[in-house]
Amino acid sequence: MAKKSKKTKKEEEFWTEEHEEAEEAEEPVEEVDVSKLKFTKIKDLKEGMTDVNVEATVDFVGETYGKGYGEAPYAIGFIKDDTGEIKLTFWGDDIKKAKPKKKIRVILGSVSEFREQLQLNPDRKRGVEFL
Repeated sequence: MAKKSKKTKKEEEFWTEEHEEAEEAEEPVEEVDVSKLKFTKIKDLKEGMTDVNVEATVDFVGETYGKGYGEAPYAIGFIKDDTGEIKLTFWGDDIKKAKPKKKIRVILGSVSEFREQLQLNPDRKRGVEFL
C-alpha cells in the first residue's frame, strides 16, 4: 500500500483532488541512450537551437531566488567547457547539487537569449544530470 506524505494544515487547505490527479498524470521521462547522442560544444550554441545536448562543468552558481510561498526556487549559474561558457538556470533540488567544478549533462535542452546573453535551458522534465 502506497504511503501518502503528511501535509501541514496549511497545505491541506489548498490541496485538492485536482492536484493529486495532476501528479498522477505526469508521464515518466523517456530513457535516452547517451552513447548515441551528439554533444554540442558551447561555442557552437546559437539562439533558437532546440534538442541540444551539452556536457560541461559548473563554473558558478549565484543566489537562490523564488523562495516565497508557491514559487519555484531557482539560481542563475554558468557552465563551461573547453570552448566557452553559457548561462544556465538551476531549478529546485538541482540548486543544492550544483557546485563549482561539478560535471553536468543537459539532454534535449534549448538555447535562448535574454538581455543580449545566450542561455541554455534544460528540458523541464529532465532537468540537469549531474555526473
